[in-house]
Amino acid sequence: MENAKQATEFTSAANRTLLAELPWDDTQDFAASRQGFIATLDDPVIRDENGRAVWDLSAYPFLTEETAPPSVNPSLWRQSRLNANYHGLFKVTAGVYQIRGFDLSVMSIVESDSGYLVIDPLVTPRTAAAGMELVYQHLGRKPIVAVICTHSHIDHW
Repeated sequence: MENAKQATEFTSAANRTLLAELPWDDTQDFAASRQGFIATLDDPVIRDENGRAVWDLSAYPFLTEETAPPSVNPSLWRQSRLNANYHGLFKVTAGVYQIRGFDLSVMSIVESDSGYLVIDPLVTPRTAAAGMELVYQHLGRKPIVAVICTHSHIDHW
């Protein structure tokens, strides 16, 4: 990684200890992250109405590296790799879908006879709109009949 700050010896030691404690040979989370994948965006950059990038799925090429640098908690590195490398529209079960990796949140979509229920919209309107466009492209255009926020974020409460 360019311009990466070196870890202190304390941080490096703590991360080495954690590296020795966790079951890294269990890669079930990678398989689970791909399960139900339907599609992702053709253009990895989500832009606002002025063309400004609001979320760039291609901005994290360093997360293809399997091993975390000494400055990063290895468990958080693994979670970041899952988030950065497996994004898009996923089928969870019959009638339940998720948009993952389009920002820090996960948006769930429940299909009903009258339209879509959106559970926990993403952090910004533009990333949520990009997610819904994927839903419309692959599941069909229906009205959004309800939005449910299960917890607060900076953009909703």
